[in-house]
Amino acid sequence: MTFGEMALTMYPYWIMGIVMIFAVWQSSHRDLLRIEPKALAKWVLFLVGITIYRIIVFKLLSGNDKLHEMTSGAAIIPWQSTLMVFWEDACHTLPLVILARNLGLDKWWKKGLIGAAIGMVMISFGLGHVYQGYAAAAMLSFYIPFSYKKGQQVGFGTVMLCHSLYDLATILTIHHFLG
Repeated sequence: MTFGEMALTMYPYWIMGIVMIFAVWQSSHRDLLRIEPKALAKWVLFLVGITIYRIIVFKLLSGNDKLHEMTSGAAIIPWQSTLMVFWEDACHTLPLVILARNLGLDKWWKKGLIGAAIGMVMISFGLGHVYQGYAAAAMLSFYIPFSYKKGQQVGFGTVMLCHSLYDLATILTIHHFLG
């Protein structure tokens, strides 16, 4: 798949993510878009470690058909499109945090409502990643509660940058060592 083909498929989502970021920037929830340099630096160090680990694993198991099969879904993604994954955080998790802020979590039923909303978004997010395999989609669904919590702690600007860097490092490593 080329970047142009990916862009033709994904541009409505990318636009939706940009609109969401712009709307939040113009709202009283602007603080959610902050970027924390220390958290970003910590993530980059972790990413260097995980990339070195992957390189070692890919070098050792490069002839393993199972490894190629496991990464085949991700291998079709053009590396340039990893720079646009911000839309996933902007459109899946950021609205959940704004809902929780506006609703408040002072009553058990409000916490339950937010929990149900997170659960529904997890299912939707996981289903959107089935092309990577059912196991990967199930595991990726847990990205929603993770980004929900991390976005509040370090800002969604930080989370979006870290998400893009992670996907970029993953795709480049797969393309270079297994592609």
